[in-house]
Amino acid sequence: MKLFLVSMLLFLGLLLLPDPCSADTRIVVASDLHYLSRELIDDEGVLMRVIRASDGKVTHYSPEIARAFIDKMLEEKPDAVILCGDLTLNGSYESHEELINLLRVLPKNGIPVLVLSGNHDSTGTAYRFAPDGIAEIEAMDDEEFIKAYAEFGYAQAISRDAVSFSYVYEAAEKLRILMLDVNSNHTYGTVRDETFAWMEEQLLAANLAEAQVIAVTHQNLHVHNRMFIFGYQINNAGKLLQLYQKYGVELNLSGHMHLQHIVQKGNVTDIATSALSVWPCHYAVLTVKADSLAYEAKELDVAAWAEEQGITGPDLLDFYDYSRDFFDDTTRTKQESRLDGCGASPEETERMIRFAADRNRAIFRGYPDTDLDMEALDLWQKYMPGSFSSVYMQEGSDESVTDMRYLSLP
Repeated sequence: MKLFLVSMLLFLGLLLLPDPCSADTRIVVASDLHYLSRELIDDEGVLMRVIRASDGKVTHYSPEIARAFIDKMLEEKPDAVILCGDLTLNGSYESHEELINLLRVLPKNGIPVLVLSGNHDSTGTAYRFAPDGIAEIEAMDDEEFIKAYAEFGYAQAISRDAVSFSYVYEAAEKLRILMLDVNSNHTYGTVRDETFAWMEEQLLAANLAEAQVIAVTHQNLHVHNRMFIFGYQINNAGKLLQLYQKYGVELNLSGHMHLQHIVQKGNVTDIATSALSVWPCHYAVLTVKADSLAYEAKELDVAAWAEEQGITGPDLLDFYDYSRDFFDDTTRTKQESRLDGCGASPEETERMIRFAADRNRAIFRGYPDTDLDMEALDLWQKYMPGSFSSVYMQEGSDESVTDMRYLSLP
């Protein structure tokens, strides 16, 4: 019956495009904190071996990043803070409980927090880092997650989906946030048919109320890099895009890839905010005005926070350089392994590795480095044609003139 009503309204031309919200609204967006409780680190050497083989996450400093971010939010006082998934490293009870206790200060100070479950947050396997290696421990399940984070969006929602953890939050009189979950209840990156039906009802209701809708997902709506498709883009993203277009949803906020990137397709923009846990530790400020949207990615100044806290550790007091060097080291380690035996000379290999570190840094931070040794990319094409790294860096090269930290709509 409701879908019939939608069809009739469309046919009669009575389905109105939403008017912009009437007052400016500032929303902070952050993703992929990957918080890890220190209670799970019995042997830091074991943890460091694991994360040095990853993508540059400074997981060992995630508690400090979280505290610095929360203190920054208390200072900036946005109208809402959105955390779009992968709140924890692997969904351990200890990590969730610590993060929840840290976040509670924001609503107490009038700053609503809206969370979304990521693929690392529940119903997986968590780990303790022990002297004898990595030990599996129990992770929070879906139902425990929704109860634990009830105060961060779910309890304040004006509508919740029955088959996923999706919900709608009214951020202002004419502004609604659609938090779309594709990770809980065995959805495996796919929007269920029942969720589509619920979404259509909510988008119609928002449209009739002349309210603007901004969508939020953990996984991406659009393809941001040819090497990040399966497991990164929402499986039925095409159908989701059509629904957004039907109801005038122009902006989707996502994360998951850990890199800063923007894609505009079919009048719908998908902004992937890079991971708060990876250099340069981005969060973003979205300003919704009467007739426009403005997005700006900012770098969290952990070093300034550490100095204010009286922390004396050199890593935190020089965190920008420390986290950048840590990021570069993980890139170099991976590429050294991949280039072993490729046929390049030692000089060519070093040049390729140096280029890979520079290019990867530019891609993750979302803005160009004009001093790159682009001839080294030819070496990648020569010695590693069609490889993951070669294709990945070529995509970054094609976009080297675009700054992915800023966007204004329209």
